[in-house]
Amino acid sequence: MSRRVGNLPGSESVTSFVGRRAMVGEIRGLLGSARLVTLVGTGGMGKTRLAVRVAESAHRAFADGVWIVELAELRDPTLTDHAIIDALGVPDRSAESSRDVLVEHVRDKSLLLVLDNCEHLIDACGEVIAAVLRAAPGVRVLATSREALHVLGEHIVPVPPLSFSGHGDPLQHEAIQLFAERAAAAVPGFTLDADNREAVARLCARLEGMPLAIELAAVQLQAMGVDEILDRLEDRFQALPTVLRGAPARQQTLRAAVEWSYALCSPAEQTAWARLSVLPGGFDLATALAVIGRDSLTTQEATDAITGLVSKSVLSRSARSSRYHVLETIRQFGRELLRGSDAEVEVSRRHLHHFADLAARARHDWSGPRQPEWAAMERREQVNFREALRFGFDTDADRPATVRMAVDLRHLWVMGAGREGREWVDRALAELHDDTPLRAEALWVAGWVRQVQGDPIGSAAILTECIAVAERLGEQLTRARAEQFLGVNELLGGHLDEADALLSGAQSTYRSLGVADSESLIGLAAHGWLRLIEGEDREAERIAEQCRRLSREVGESWAATWALWVLGLIGWTRSDEILASAALREAIEIKRELGDWLGIPCCVEVLIWVLAESGRHRRAARLVGANQELWLPIGLPMFGFADYLQAHERCTATLREALGDTRFDAEQTAGTHMSPEATVDYALGTPQQTRTADSSPLTRREGQVARLVADGLTNREIAEQLIISPRTAEAHVENILSKLGYTSRTKIAAYLRADPDLAD
Repeated sequence: MSRRVGNLPGSESVTSFVGRRAMVGEIRGLLGSARLVTLVGTGGMGKTRLAVRVAESAHRAFADGVWIVELAELRDPTLTDHAIIDALGVPDRSAESSRDVLVEHVRDKSLLLVLDNCEHLIDACGEVIAAVLRAAPGVRVLATSREALHVLGEHIVPVPPLSFSGHGDPLQHEAIQLFAERAAAAVPGFTLDADNREAVARLCARLEGMPLAIELAAVQLQAMGVDEILDRLEDRFQALPTVLRGAPARQQTLRAAVEWSYALCSPAEQTAWARLSVLPGGFDLATALAVIGRDSLTTQEATDAITGLVSKSVLSRSARSSRYHVLETIRQFGRELLRGSDAEVEVSRRHLHHFADLAARARHDWSGPRQPEWAAMERREQVNFREALRFGFDTDADRPATVRMAVDLRHLWVMGAGREGREWVDRALAELHDDTPLRAEALWVAGWVRQVQGDPIGSAAILTECIAVAERLGEQLTRARAEQFLGVNELLGGHLDEADALLSGAQSTYRSLGVADSESLIGLAAHGWLRLIEGEDREAERIAEQCRRLSREVGESWAATWALWVLGLIGWTRSDEILASAALREAIEIKRELGDWLGIPCCVEVLIWVLAESGRHRRAARLVGANQELWLPIGLPMFGFADYLQAHERCTATLREALGDTRFDAEQTAGTHMSPEATVDYALGTPQQTRTADSSPLTRREGQVARLVADGLTNREIAEQLIISPRTAEAHVENILSKLGYTSRTKIAAYLRADPDLAD
């Protein structure tokens, strides 16, 4: 079985796909000749589900996977490129533009990009799609939108209603089949029979074959019969003929279905529906209750209302994560209800205060045993933090709380969202005109964010300003923070004496103040690194172990990973493979749990050097390619530190000499196609990853072709299956035969039968 690459939801996470099977084949075929296909239709027509189904059926045609980018939550067009980068799993910390990072990442990839819900970002989506298609000939784009994107070469596919009328077996009509299946899920034992068949057919006709309206209707069988639903729906349609004047009839029908569902809710449920619409992403019960408030509903009433909304399929709840989700169409309807009401500003203010409080708690409790929980929370709630910051900065609701939140989210910014964090922290600084402790704090956070982005000049300037402000205010801790990060900048620039003075001074201040937290401990690890660079490996080891000990005492794990990284470097310099490998693997495991995609490539880089020196050349070569992709959005390996850039080049030369150009290039190229998560698995030596990658000389695309050859397909059939030209398919087969040393296609089948995983 082939291993899927990408981020499509598994089949177990979505309801079954009903209807449109012919369309799936047509759209997939169209993707063979068209670089951009846009599924166009009104909301609730099933565009997203159709796009996902097409993508699932076509995944084998794309060596670098199928990636879905959900844009419904995104409100700022300027973050469109960032959203795509994030969905692709590319850590985004480079000082370069998001467009440059994206284009560079996909330039040589063979992948399908599914952009879902583009209608509110038409211009931004059109621009980024055009740029990607120009730069990356192996990329196809499948978009869903309520209107065309108007990009050169776009093929538009209207998404019509499901079929709901005609003669013959009712279950042959897609709308009726959908209703029957969803009704059976809502009411166990429901079947389409002679008694209800005609009423179901009329109901689907009244709903004009719209999937969302049909699904909403099916759920109501929990409370009433089909005839009763039909009667209420007919009355509701008569009451809503002018809701959207001039809009297409199908759009009116969707709105009627949503308003009808709203009318079936209790007053408390209606209030909760409207107020929860300020949440652009998933949310937990505590967040929901905070946003709903207690001004009109008690906590118990609000909890009951949320339960009622789940039972009516207005909200869905994930049993695994205990989080609630709402369809974007449903949320937009709620926003319309809330907009202009007396409660609108107050509800958004409650949302702001709730997430400002979460950010403050995470910052205060970060350097302790709950660190992994806080890190996961910040990543999970990033969309909600963004919405709260946007509201806070765009209104006068509570500017101080907004500024405080932007600064408090420092760990989210430096571990996974550098570009976005820089924007929000800079907006916070723009609000802070006087020298205050908060402004001084914001300055060193801004300097830190610039540092991890690979902007040492900008970082140094703002950190220097922070030191001056801290001196005027007498803020010793703030000055130590700024000195520490300025010292790291000096270290990276090779100014070791200056770095030593700054890092030593910061550590002295921390000791005098009794401070032992993530930032101070990271500074201690950096001091150990400095000692190693100066050739004092024993002192470096002592400092690294001290950092680990102090980290354990406070329950901190993030800073400890940087101490482990230093120990890995020490092991490498001593040719102590056991010390180096153990330290680096432990660091990578913890960093993955924390989501530290800045630290992971640092550790993988040193691990590559260790593997190369121990003779595991193929494994090291593949990691060279994989880590190259992780470094891409950050900058040069090891942030451009000259000594380690030279070590990287020496290692690459050693691997090329040991493997030969052809084999090295093949392994390195294979590595560039690995996802960040796959890279971590491979670096850690996950058994399946190790067996698959180490034992096969084939690239991912060649593995796909090999499987089809083993299935007996001709070159032309392979070309049709993978949506490539027959000539390209023939070239892949020739490369496979050459790499395996075979002259017969039948031997390829025997090769795969010996170990099917070898072609993954």
